[in-house]
Amino acid sequence: MWPPMRYLGLFATLFFLLFCIAVPAAAEAPTVIITDYQVSPSVLIPGEEGIVTVTVKNTADQATLTRSYSSDTTATTTNVAINAPIDSITMVGKGIEVISGGYSRVGELGPGQSIPISFLIRAPRETGVYFPEVWIRVSEAKSLKFPIPVNVNSEVLIQQRPRISIEKQLPSSVVPGEDFSATVVLENTGQVSASNIRISVNSSTSSVTVKTPSTVHIAKLGPGEKNTVVMEFSTDKKSPLGIRPVSLLLEFQEPDGSYQRQGETLGINVRGKARLDISQVTTDPARIKRGDQFTLIIRIENTGTDDAKSVDARVDIPLSGTREAFVGKIEPGNDAPAPFNLQADRAGDIPYTLTISYEDDYGRDQIQQDLHLNVHDSNNLPMILGIVVILLIAGIGAYWYFFRRKTGTGNA
Repeated sequence: MWPPMRYLGLFATLFFLLFCIAVPAAAEAPTVIITDYQVSPSVLIPGEEGIVTVTVKNTADQATLTRSYSSDTTATTTNVAINAPIDSITMVGKGIEVISGGYSRVGELGPGQSIPISFLIRAPRETGVYFPEVWIRVSEAKSLKFPIPVNVNSEVLIQQRPRISIEKQLPSSVVPGEDFSATVVLENTGQVSASNIRISVNSSTSSVTVKTPSTVHIAKLGPGEKNTVVMEFSTDKKSPLGIRPVSLLLEFQEPDGSYQRQGETLGINVRGKARLDISQVTTDPARIKRGDQFTLIIRIENTGTDDAKSVDARVDIPLSGTREAFVGKIEPGNDAPAPFNLQADRAGDIPYTLTISYEDDYGRDQIQQDLHLNVHDSNNLPMILGIVVILLIAGIGAYWYFFRRKTGTGNA
């Protein structure tokens, strides 16, 4: 029997709400791969124990997650990190005895992260080349089976691979607007040479640009050899503070002709720095005479890229009064006054030294600058004598002018 008509409206409302719930598009499933493996020793004798080490990497960087609503045509798109939740990593012997070969509940592997996993094995009595498999089970993703060649006293040559490790040497921090160097040391830790090595630099932000060539080519790197590459970068003075990523792409050719690629990131720590200077020096009153009390006002400006905190100024001047002033914080692009109340105990051109101390993210710092102060003598006699001399000269000039004029008229 159909429900009463009074329930039909309720059922319709519930159905509509369920239909309008945002259904996120499934994000791309994480993918793990084995990027490297090593058998130690490289050739086992029958019955000997050895260690197999594999490197497991999450190849996902990020995935696009789209949420759409049936009641609206709009959709929101966000980028989310895709972790690889690894349930288990095991090794199946396939003729090799696996002494310890199981890891359960390994945990999540972040985007681009790698983890080494080791297994203890024992060689069988029969010689030959065996292929034990590493099984990796990832939640909500495809499982992985990867065979590892193990040589048990066999004359068959198992081809080795070059392995390029990268050591990055970066400054602890970079001030916006300044240049810096980054050193990358490449080392071939494998047993065969890598050739046609190429490093490409790609900055993901316009505030950090490479000054040296963006592509570096190395013809060959033998086993155990190193090569050092120095890169020069410049930064914009308006660079945002924080970690600025610079991507490195490493490509090299293996002996069989195949190419390998691996990505690295240079994390540039951009951190602001305060820079203080004097923008203006004034006095109140503007003209100072000996014996006057006056205020020396020095305006301090911050031309840097970070706040200058706990700013205080001091003047070493041979006058009595207040010689120290606390200013406080000065933000980039601003200035603030440092007033000093002084007594003009002497006259003349008085030299003095201004010392400004402040703090920023790099610690405590200070600057010094030599300045001069002009104090006039309170005795007005020299000024009066100067006026009298000027008047005398003016009178003599007037007398001479009129006398010459009169003489000229009489001769006409």
